[in-house]
Amino acid sequence: MAFKSRIFTGILVVCSLVLLANCAFPVRPGYDRKSGTYKRYRVATTTPEPVDTTAVDPQEELVQEERLAIASTTSTNSLTSSAEKSANTKDSTAHLSKTQSKTDSTVVRKDSIVKIDSTKKDSVKKEPASKTSTATKTETAKKTTKQAKPTSKPTNLEKYAKEWLGAKYVYGAASKKKTDCSGYVMQVYKGFYNIALDHNAQRIYDDGRGYSIKRTKLQEGDLVFFGNFWKISHVGIYLKGNRFIHASTSKGVVITSMDDNYWSSKYKGARRFK
Repeated sequence: MAFKSRIFTGILVVCSLVLLANCAFPVRPGYDRKSGTYKRYRVATTTPEPVDTTAVDPQEELVQEERLAIASTTSTNSLTSSAEKSANTKDSTAHLSKTQSKTDSTVVRKDSIVKIDSTKKDSVKKEPASKTSTATKTETAKKTTKQAKPTSKPTNLEKYAKEWLGAKYVYGAASKKKTDCSGYVMQVYKGFYNIALDHNAQRIYDDGRGYSIKRTKLQEGDLVFFGNFWKISHVGIYLKGNRFIHASTSKGVVITSMDDNYWSSKYKGARRFK
């Protein structure tokens, strides 16, 4: 057993030596004693071969020749077109000068004819012009006299308020033919006092511009209000003699006594705005 093991180890040693012998170790350059370092490898440099620039490709020569031919043809075409355009412009200017001379001569003739006609017409129209001017002056004088009359402002409230007498009661209307109670009061106050009121009896009653007046101290023009426990539903204008004018739902605009049984029971107060 010992002999076999020796033989096996010997074979292994031989194999290892063979392998070591066949391994390629890196080859180092020689050692330089002066510099104390190893020398480096020098790579061989290859110089590029000179290129002949004078040689020209035959295909490129053909392309250049074609380009030169095209350029020469275009230049000749442009020269011919410019010559034709100049000739055309000369012809057009000559034609325009001829036509302008003709038109100028015709215009001079027409102007002379028009001047002769205008002198004839002016001589004919001189006589009636004076008559028309006097007529227009008289008309303007009449218009100014009519406009000068001033519109007189109404001074009698009862007379002015009676202009609506007989107008029908229409809810929401406010004209001399059709109106409701607040619309009637609104129109009279605007026309007589120039006071703008709301088209609603309750809102007129609540308007802060008016102040409360006792029934015993009522004056002509005060507003009298009627209604129930909850709201104001009717309004009229107080007149002298313990009367008031208003737009009744059944009779339209009428004058009624303040002592009327129906209205006195619904009386809620008065307001003065003037």
